[in-house]
Amino acid sequence: MKSLAALLALLALPAMAQTAEAPKFGDLKLHDFAAKWMVQQDDLAELNRYRDANKTVIASADARPRIVLMGDSIFFHWTDDKRPAAAALNVINRGIPGQNTTQMLLRFEDDVVALTPAAVVIFGGTNDLRAYVGEPAAMGPAMIERVARNVTAMADIAQGRGIQVVICAVAPVGTDLAKLGRDPATIVKLNAWLKSFAGSRGYPFVDYTAALADKDGHLPPDLSSDGLHPNDEAYRRMWPLLEAGLNQIKLDAPRR
Repeated sequence: MKSLAALLALLALPAMAQTAEAPKFGDLKLHDFAAKWMVQQDDLAELNRYRDANKTVIASADARPRIVLMGDSIFFHWTDDKRPAAAALNVINRGIPGQNTTQMLLRFEDDVVALTPAAVVIFGGTNDLRAYVGEPAAMGPAMIERVARNVTAMADIAQGRGIQVVICAVAPVGTDLAKLGRDPATIVKLNAWLKSFAGSRGYPFVDYTAALADKDGHLPPDLSSDGLHPNDEAYRRMWPLLEAGLNQIKLDAPRR
């Protein structure tokens, strides 16, 4: 019953947030209770998604340099058949639909570090920028700060373990902004930060904007059916850019 009550409270959170004083559960405020309940009851980072697959990779005798694609649904749907065969590389896709960079950071040790890759490609921020409550533009600065903290933390972890880092820009979105819940201007500002961060660290920066955006900066219908996810043609355009980024780093580092 307590779990059910917590779930109902989570569903009612937007309305409750407007009250003068947030309700409490015992000695905990709603925010604290909801956070602790979610951590205890749910696999927030979806660590189980790739648990068995990771064991297989770790046990593999494949000596090719491992490249981990860490990201959300845009990477998840970028399956092997949509990428040219990279015979010299073992490309391991660890995208999970709907994830934000906080979730990616929580699973970074399991889905990246444990696989001892030569490099990790970080593509995150698309879901951080979605506004579930309020106006996307108004929430932009806080969203960018969150992505910046998480991407910095993931890069620090990778660099500390001898894993090379490639940073990707957030892809453009379509024109139905009410449905998509994202602010194009915030995407531009976040990408400016990602580019600056990559430059300050000497990481390759992969910017998909020119390959995917129309003259107005939107993801056009001929490259996406929903204004968010790339189609096969969009993925075809994305690969040479990522390949160029990978070519900027040394990929023959021995595994530890």
